Amino acid sequence: MATMTLTQVAQHAGVSTSTASRYLRGQLNVQPETAARIDAAVAALDYRGATASRGVRTARPGAGPHARTDAGQGVVALVVPDFTNPFFTTLAEECADLAASRQIPLVVAVSGKHGERDGGLSPLIGGSDVLGGLIYLGMSRTDERLARAVEDGLPVVVIDEEIDLDLAVDTVTVDNYGGAYQATRYLIQQGHRRIAHVAGPPELSTTQERKRGYVDALSDAGLTVDPELVRHGPYTEQFGASTFPYLTRPGNAPTAVFVGSDIVAVGMLGAAELHGIRIPEDLSVVGCDGIRIGQWLRPQLTTLEQPVAALALAAVDALERAMARRGADAPDDAAEPARTVLPLHLVIRGSVAPPSAP
Repeated sequence: MATMTLTQVAQHAGVSTSTASRYLRGQLNVQPETAARIDAAVAALDYRGATASRGVRTARPGAGPHARTDAGQGVVALVVPDFTNPFFTTLAEECADLAASRQIPLVVAVSGKHGERDGGLSPLIGGSDVLGGLIYLGMSRTDERLARAVEDGLPVVVIDEEIDLDLAVDTVTVDNYGGAYQATRYLIQQGHRRIAHVAGPPELSTTQERKRGYVDALSDAGLTVDPELVRHGPYTEQFGASTFPYLTRPGNAPTAVFVGSDIVAVGMLGAAELHGIRIPEDLSVVGCDGIRIGQWLRPQLTTLEQPVAALALAAVDALERAMARRGADAPDDAAEPARTVLPLHLVIRGSVAPPSAP
């Protein structure tokens, strides 16, 4: 027999998925007839995801977003793609520090850059009282574990990347379009006309929005976008170092480049000398993320700085609100999913200069 889902149970009982989930987890009191329908649906469909216990609470009714939650809240899982990119590491540290300061137990699961790793997360999703909430910092836009978590009524907040799945979850992102537009316009104001863009994986929302900002800034300045000057690849130093053969072709070389990730820009700066490129005399470079190592490079990296502390604060606050709503027996439609968008800040350093005279 095929494994039944919580959504099928809810449809069979004539209630919403959220109502079924919260009732089965002991987080919602319903009318006796509603409880009977849900119990009957569980039995009829042989649903195995329901928790055995009732009466577990995630937060005190009426508690504020910063109030200490009850011991039954379960742990919060922070999902990160990997720790090779310092941006992910710093953001994870901020989230962990905030959780610790609020006495929220937190575990970290590593999903992999394409969501291919489980990180021990799957056993906690679906009928488990262990997991109380999920902060998803990922590079995979279609991770089905998110759908499963939301279906099971788990409070979820997505941070950094938008997602393709049609899920009613809070999101916390930055203004990637506005930041990229600002960075590209700054290069134009410095006198650059041939500006390359070294971008991330094309399927990611961050990549798409940063590229859109780059293209619009050029277009608004009356400059033509040269497809030969746009390169896509992973957010790694190796990819950055590999771009110079494409950016130094005779008669086609740019004088500046907007890089969609600082870690990629680090690879470019490290490999520039091997290709006879002086930074910024021959090529001005602007990165994105504001990782700490950028200020220790020579020259120091001009970058769009991510508001890491504010991102972490917004994500943890949003998750606490979602956990409190679930614990307070709020109606299913008590709150629409919130989308928080924070600004990027251009930090001007030594990796940008006006183009050299021909």
